[in-house]
Formats: sequence, structure tokens, C-alpha cells
Amino acid sequence: MSRIGSSWRASLRIARRDVVRAKGRSTLVAVMVGTPVLLAVMLTTLVATGDVSAEENLPVTLGQAQARVSWGGGGAVLQSPDGESGMTTDEMRGGVPGTGEPPPSDEIAAVVPGSRLVPVRTGWIALQGRPDAVDVLEADLDDPATDGLATVTEGRLPESGDEIVVSLGLARDLDAGVGDTVQLGGASREVVGIGSYETVAPTPRRRSVVALPAAALLDADDGGPDYLVMRDDPVSWDDVKELNALGFWVTSRDVVENPPPTSQQYDEFTSWEGDDGTRTVLVIVVTAVVLQVVLLAGPAFAVGVRRQRRDLALLAASGGAPADVRRVVLAQAIVVGFGACLLAAGLGIALSPVVIELLPRWFDDIGFGPFEIIWQPVVAAVALGTASAVLAALVPARQVAKQDVAAVLAGRSGVVRTRNGWPVVGVLLIAAGLGVCFTAGTQPGGENAVAAGTIGVVLGAVFLTPLLIGLVGRIGGMLPLPLRLAVRDTARQRARSAPAIAAVMATVAGITALAIASSSDFEQSRRLYEYLTPPGVTTLSAPQAVEESAAAASEASGVDFVPIGEGGSTVQDAYAYVSLESGDEDMWSGYREIAVATPETLAAWGVELTPDQAAALREGTALVGNDARLTADGRVTIGVHPESLDGSVEGTTAELDAVVADLGLGEVPQGREPEVARAVISPEAARAHGIPVSTTTAIADRSAGKLTAEQLAAAKAAAKDVEVDASLRTERGFQETFTLQLLLLVGAGGLAVLFGTLTATGLALADARADLATLAAVGAAPRTRRVVAASQAAVLGVLGALLGVAVGFAPGLAATWPLTSDRWGSLEGADGGPIVDIPWGVLAAIVFVVPLVAVLASAVFTRGKLPLTRRLAQ
Repeated sequence: MSRIGSSWRASLRIARRDVVRAKGRSTLVAVMVGTPVLLAVMLTTLVATGDVSAEENLPVTLGQAQARVSWGGGGAVLQSPDGESGMTTDEMRGGVPGTGEPPPSDEIAAVVPGSRLVPVRTGWIALQGRPDAVDVLEADLDDPATDGLATVTEGRLPESGDEIVVSLGLARDLDAGVGDTVQLGGASREVVGIGSYETVAPTPRRRSVVALPAAALLDADDGGPDYLVMRDDPVSWDDVKELNALGFWVTSRDVVENPPPTSQQYDEFTSWEGDDGTRTVLVIVVTAVVLQVVLLAGPAFAVGVRRQRRDLALLAASGGAPADVRRVVLAQAIVVGFGACLLAAGLGIALSPVVIELLPRWFDDIGFGPFEIIWQPVVAAVALGTASAVLAALVPARQVAKQDVAAVLAGRSGVVRTRNGWPVVGVLLIAAGLGVCFTAGTQPGGENAVAAGTIGVVLGAVFLTPLLIGLVGRIGGMLPLPLRLAVRDTARQRARSAPAIAAVMATVAGITALAIASSSDFEQSRRLYEYLTPPGVTTLSAPQAVEESAAAASEASGVDFVPIGEGGSTVQDAYAYVSLESGDEDMWSGYREIAVATPETLAAWGVELTPDQAAALREGTALVGNDARLTADGRVTIGVHPESLDGSVEGTTAELDAVVADLGLGEVPQGREPEVARAVISPEAARAHGIPVSTTTAIADRSAGKLTAEQLAAAKAAAKDVEVDASLRTERGFQETFTLQLLLLVGAGGLAVLFGTLTATGLALADARADLATLAAVGAAPRTRRVVAASQAAVLGVLGALLGVAVGFAPGLAATWPLTSDRWGSLEGADGGPIVDIPWGVLAAIVFVVPLVAVLASAVFTRGKLPLTRRLAQ
């Protein structure tokens, strides 16, 4: 054991000396190994910092209180201990019966005696004349209980009702700073501070406002306030469950910091398990990263070993065993890999705070919590990076340990031969990977299986690469001289070229599979897009006040917005769902089940009725789109399903005479024609049969044509002024594009191909320095070296890219099954099978355009003249 330890110490000393002496090659390997570690450490640090735990969030959620109590709407609450997840039941426990109003605060005080309740109100309001909404916190900021709810980074907290604090994002939107006056809530408000509320992010990430209750920005009728519970004793888990039974959600400081045992929690939250899919994805990603590092760093170690083969031969000639030679090479990998990984991890940690500071300033919807480093992933990344470097040096170390010492000392080196066992292993791995892809990968949720199978296929192709390079080398005699030299050098130096080509191949294979899968998924979305209205038609949605919002939008735009009724009720104390229950139609296209409208309203919506159909509707007869929605005797059955807060769930049905009418809204470019509803009844018929009606949608009168951009902006702003939740939608068809995704794929694949190709080309030129000098000595023009460099890049890039496309094609096709197969029943335009769309442009760019760029770069940046060097016999 001591002999082995001494041998490793000597090997590490030799390795350190060689690393310092070969600074360029060592730096290249360090960059290859360290870059993934740097990115991994930064990613884990950013994720850890952005993942704000309930305990970290307590200061901005509770202030200085023991708990925060929020009304849940009336049903008993089943929540997790931290209050971040849960559900409400249908059983009414608390509140004012029949209204959905929260109970008096006395009921809370009865559960937590000796407490002082401090009201806090949160909500949303609209900006005057703008289609935006902002979050609002109204609280007595002088009360010690609220200390910490709001954070001010510039200025101060408000001291009167006409003063506010705004978030950085809102300040930018309003072009306002401290001391400026803005219009908010129908009055002028002075901005006295820049800050945020209920977020631990160092930079505000939300458009928000902080004000005193005297500002009266929020409507008191929009639900009761939250209460901060101030008392000396903590609010226990038993207290939380008692408040849950009354219909309250509770965040308790004591419960979050000291969660109850699983046996005391609600059953609904004790059987949740982690997502095994995430773990699978992590394993796949780690495997892919290690494979890529090994393949990219392998050629650099191979060239380094060739440069050192005389020194290593002297070591063997002086009595060193093959194991000693291997240890020297592996020690270099340990020194470079461990040093690079340590430096990369340090840089990743150092750069993370900069990213955390800058990202929220550039993107308002991104925020982070307190800076946090999880050391386990950092240590794992360093260990994994070091192991990757050692693996990359393993093959060169084994090869140099078997070299003919006498031949090397005489200045000769043999041809590297392909091991017979590798192609067999490669074929087996490819077969196994394809088997996984086209069996488990084609099942629902088989994306991870496809990814795992792809790794197997790529590994198999890596083992086959030396054999394939040898086959390509046999056709080199038919090529022009520069390409012939490049092909033969690639085939002869397979220890160097095979990992480089395999690295390009592995990257392109992954990009190819991802490109085919993503493009097919996008094509499915395009084919299955369903129009809600004909193109160009604008609808307005306002859950609370559509009549008033439609009137305001009509006045602002000059185009009438016509509301339409819908069967059902959204009233808080009498929720009800109304459905058409007759017929056996499997599916339909449109907004709603039952529309409640007059013939005039339908005309504005683009539904053309005959005089007989219009008369039938006025007389109380229902209209349906086809006879599949009728009962056997030609009538319709409409079901009313109330869900009132007092626990009543008794439903009723109504039968009406019906006639078939064209309820379509107009032709659309693809798919079924959208309908105004499955059935239409008149307002009088709805009242006669006790069918509840709600109105939440209006349409821009179809006779006015398509609204201009100015009309849309005016209508949206006017509707938002009436109701903050109002929204306008103009049907434009399928608007998503795949351009950005394709550019990202081309960019990622292109950079990987360029990096791998140029790196391998540089190593090849360095290794072939003596050969090129000999060419110059026998009369080759200076440009010959540039042409040879370009040829090397062409061979490495094109061969690697072609192999990558071939390897990634089958897994990409397999991925279309879980992504695009219709697993829930066939939609119109889909036959239930996979949708395959091959992005030939992306693949062509990666195979031909990117290697061409590498060829040009190699030709331009390669020196034409070299000093004559000694040419050793080979």
C-alpha cells in the first residue's frame, strides 16, 4: 500500500511539472473540464437562491406576528403545515350562512385567545387609462405587527393616504421616481418610496403598490382582510386545524419552523412522493455532460501523451512498470481536472451574486431570495468534473502504457488499431438503445425513456466511431491531396480523432433528436389549433361587470360590443353549472354549453337564423346545432347543478322543445366551425324554467368588421378602467412560431460543432507539425498548410455531423409518439398516431453550414509558414 502511495505521489509531482510546462494544452483541457462545472455550480446556486422556502418567507408574510389568517371562502380547509398548498371542502363550516362572507374576527380571537388581530388587505387595481393591473398592499405600517411586510430600497414608507410606495417595475412603467405624483385609484398619489411587499427578493420583481388603509385603493366589498395574529404564545398546529375547520387558511410561524409529525397532518398531504421523473432527467443530463467532457478532453490528452511519449518511454526503460506510466498520465488528468474544477466552482459561486443582482433588473418577473449555496451539488460537480477528466485520459494512458519502448526511443511509432471488441459493444448498445426508444419510449410519458435510449445509442456510436473512421480512411485515395492527407491522418491517429468526431456526433445526435421531437410537437399544436371565432373577430371577457365594460369599450372604440348570456351562475352564494344533457354527441367546438340570447344578439355574434328559427326562439323553443343533441322525441334536456356554499347540491333538469339551426360563427381556415354554444335559449325561456344566467362575454359587432389597433387599445383600456380583470381577445389563428426554438437549436448545435471541430483541428495541426514542415521542405506552398487545416476541419466536422444526424434520427422519431400521439381520444384532423415533422433546414445547417464556417475559420486563422523541424521516421 505504501509503495502505491509513493508511486502516486511521484506521479503527481511529475504531472504538476508537465502541466506547468505545457500551459497551452493544460489551459485547453481546463476550459473543457471546468466550463460544465462552472455552469452547474451557477445553476444550482441560482436555483437554491430562487427557491424561497416557507421559513425564509416568514418575515415578509407575517411581519412580527405569530400567524396570518386568510378567509378561504366558506368550506373547511385542508392545508399543508406551511400553508402553501391545500384544498377546501364543500362542507360549510364558517362564515355568514348563504353569503360566503367571512365570519367576524371574534371567531378567530376565540380560537387564539389573548391575541391582537391586525387587518391587512391585498388585492389588485387597474391603472387609469392603461390595460395593466398592479398588486396592492394596504396595511397600518406603523403597527409593529406589519414590520417587515414591506421593503423600501429607496425613500420611505407612506405616512398618509395620498402617499404610496411603488415597485421598481411599476416605477419604470409610470416613468416615476421618489417625489413624483401619479394617478392611482382615481386620485393623485405621491411616490415616497421604491420597494416591494411580500417578497424576499433583493430587487422587486412585481408591479406593486404599498399604501395605508386611508388610501382606500381596494374595494372593501372584495372580501375580508387577512389578519396578523399578535400574541406572546405561538399558534400551534391544533390552533391551525381549528381555524381550518372554520374555513381559514393559516400560516403559523411556529408550525413552519417546527412542522408537526406526519401522523398529525391531514391524510391528503402525507402520501405525496417526490417526482421520480426529475431524478431520471438529472441522471440523463449528468451522463450526457460527463460523456461530452470525456469526448472533448480526450483528444487533448491524446495529443499530450504523444508529445510525452519519449519521456514516458524513458520512464519505462528505466524500470517503470506499465502501471507507473498509466499513473503519470492519469495524475496529469487529476491535477488539471481537480484544479480546473476548483477554480470553476469558485468562479461559479462568485458570479452567481452578480447574476442574481442583474437578472431581476432586466426581467421584472424574475426574483431571488436570500443568497444560498448548497454545498453538496458543488462538491458533486467538482468530483464529477475531476472524474470526467480522469476518464478522458484513461484510453490515452492505457495506449501509452502498451507502446513499444524501443520503437519510441528510436523515433518510430506504430499505427493505432481499432479494438475488435468495441464494434460489437457498440452494436449491442445501439440495439438496446433503439429497443428502449421504440418500446418504452413510445408509451405515454415515455420522454425520459427516449432520452435514456438516446444515451445508449450515442454510447454505442462512440464505440463504433474508430471503425467508421477506418472505413472512411479507405476511400481517401480518391480525394484531392489536402482531403486525402486529412482523411488519412484522421484514420491513422484515431486515438486523437475518434473522441473529437464522437464529441461532435454526440452533440449533433442530441440536437437532431430534440429538433425532430420539438418540431413535431409544434406541428401538432399547429394542426390541432381550434378557432374560437372566425379570424379577426374580437371578444371581451369581464367576469364581474361585462355590461359596463362592454359599454365603456363601445364608447371608446366606436364599435358596439354586444354581451351574450350563458347558462350558469357565478354568484358567490349560488354557484351553478348548466349543461346540455340530451343527445350522444362526443365533442363540440365553441365557448359554452348553453347560450341565452335573442335573435338580435345572435345576429351581432354572426349567427344567421331563418325567420322561422328566430320566431321559434322567441316562443321558447331551444336551438341546437345538430340533431345529435336531441332526445329521441326531438327535445333537449338542460341540467342545472347548483353548488351553493350552504351545502345544497340538488340538481334539476328542464326539457324544452327544440329545432336544429346553424349556430356556427363563420368559416375558419382549419378545424370545425366554432359555434356560439351547443344550444341557445331565449332569456324568457331561461326564466320560465329556472335556469340561472350569467353574462361574462361580449363581442365586437360582426358587421363593423375588424377593429384597428387603435380601436383595440382604446377598448381594452376603457374596459380595464371598469373591471381590472377585463380582457380582449382577437382571433388571429395559430400565432406561435418555432423560429426562436430553431435558432436556439442551430446555435447550440453550431457552437458545439464549431468548438469540437476547431479544437480537434488545432490538436491535429499541432500533432502534424513535423509532417507539415516536411511538406514545406519539399516545395509545398505556404497556403498548403491552410488548405490542410481547412480539410481537417471539413473531415472532422462533416463526418461528426453526419454521424450525429444518423444517430439522432431514430430517437427523434421515437420521441414523437409520447409527444404527439393522441392518447385521450381523437380530435378532428388527427388520426391518433404520431405527427412527424423533420426540420430539414436545421439539420442541413448543422451538417453543412456549420462545418463550412469551421473550414473558413481554420483556413483564415492558420499560419501558412512554419520553421523547418526534424522529421522523425514513422
